[in-house]
Amino acid sequence: MPPIYIHTDNSDPKEKLYEARLAGDKADVLEKKMQEVVVKVIEKDPTFTTNKIKNPKGYTIRLKVSKLVKEGRETKCSLSGEILEYPKITYSKLGAGSKMLSTGMTGSASATGSFAALDCVEAITESLVKKSLPIMRADMASNR
Repeated sequence: MPPIYIHTDNSDPKEKLYEARLAGDKADVLEKKMQEVVVKVIEKDPTFTTNKIKNPKGYTIRLKVSKLVKEGRETKCSLSGEILEYPKITYSKLGAGSKMLSTGMTGSASATGSFAALDCVEAITESLVKKSLPIMRADMASNR
């Protein structure tokens, strides 16, 4: 069986996979960090790949900063996420859409220091992606 493809391209502004709007002018930095962490975690598991492959079948992990509160030197943040099947399914009259595999992925963390938001986002992203691997592996084995 070929590796399970994980779509990580966050370049389409109309369809962001990693969204950190709550971070204001630091949003791009946090979004890039989420993408880097997803790729880093996926690359450690030979069952998955983020490399472009012919006729990819797999998933998209969409993550969003849902809470970001800075109080003094402490930052509290939360991420929410979902797993979507990739590629999108094309419906004859409705266009293309993504079949959802999982919703309700959430995680929270706190950190202190000058890079606190970045540290929070990195830790939560890594945790959520690691938890999503068995879900995607089981779904691919049973349904596709």
